[in-house]
Amino acid sequence: MLLTALALTTGTAHAAGFEAKTMRTPLSAVEVERALILGRGWLELGIGTDVKVATGYWDDEGVARDWTASAGKEGARWLYTTQRLDLRYGISRKGELYWSVPFHYVRLTNDELGTDTGNFGLGDPRIGWRREWFHTDAPTTSIISELELKVPAGGESAGTYVGGPNTVSAFILSTGTPDLALSAKARRQVGPLALDASLGYVHRFSAVTQYVIEVEEYQFLGRFRPGSEARAGLGVLAQLGPVAVGADGLFRLRQNAASGTTSGGFIPDKHLDPIEGTGGWSFDLNPHLVANVTRGFDVNAGVGIPLRGEGLGLFPLEELTPTRGMTFSGSVELRY
Repeated sequence: MLLTALALTTGTAHAAGFEAKTMRTPLSAVEVERALILGRGWLELGIGTDVKVATGYWDDEGVARDWTASAGKEGARWLYTTQRLDLRYGISRKGELYWSVPFHYVRLTNDELGTDTGNFGLGDPRIGWRREWFHTDAPTTSIISELELKVPAGGESAGTYVGGPNTVSAFILSTGTPDLALSAKARRQVGPLALDASLGYVHRFSAVTQYVIEVEEYQFLGRFRPGSEARAGLGVLAQLGPVAVGADGLFRLRQNAASGTTSGGFIPDKHLDPIEGTGGWSFDLNPHLVANVTRGFDVNAGVGIPLRGEGLGLFPLEELTPTRGMTFSGSVELRY
């Protein structure tokens, strides 16, 4: 009788697989009110692309130069694109995991020399953890730290090198070395505006890579260590209805890369020789906008404008010595 009474007074159970998740941290519908982490229970998938067409470079003094050609012919043009698949998950109230997998299509053309070479392949994936240390609402304040690991997975061989330059048939799409980056970021909302700031350091480890040939000790493969990098950024974002418009400035200070043979003991790169001219500093300006279509759907667009760079000592490794050209970006973000 007791079981019968309970059955008659208990409401019908319903499946909730596609209903709103009650355990999720609240997420604002507008960009300036959002914290720098995704928040507990949210899952976000991002699909994006970056396209750069470079027709020039920075010399060793940081002066902008154009690739020249004879009259009536087009000089060198370097196309560098990235197609990204990004995944974010708010694993706890103050923690977020993220993962990014890039693919690259690159092409170098030069009408004067008859050059037309390109290839497509996997880049270097990144995985990271964001932790929020301080948060307030109305107005929003968010202070986080970010730890990121870059894993070498892209193509790092340009060919066999046997038989001269004709056998070098592909572009390098990976440094072939891992990175570990640590940064701090902050956001402060002031009415319809948000101010962003960041400070970080990227430590680049050494590894034996397929594109470095060591000739002094007669080793076919050499050890290479990209220059580590310090970064500082500052930006502002303005909310105009469902669209947020902003701009960021990013300063980078890069050390010289080094190469050579592997050393014995616990420090395999202690005898590497610096490659002069591969370090320096750069500054980029990045205007962008975010269209908040719904709480679970955003559209992003932006352009990267290089204002200062230095050298092309490690071309075509854009991550280490980027060419001079604007980068146009676009992405969509879907979250549940």
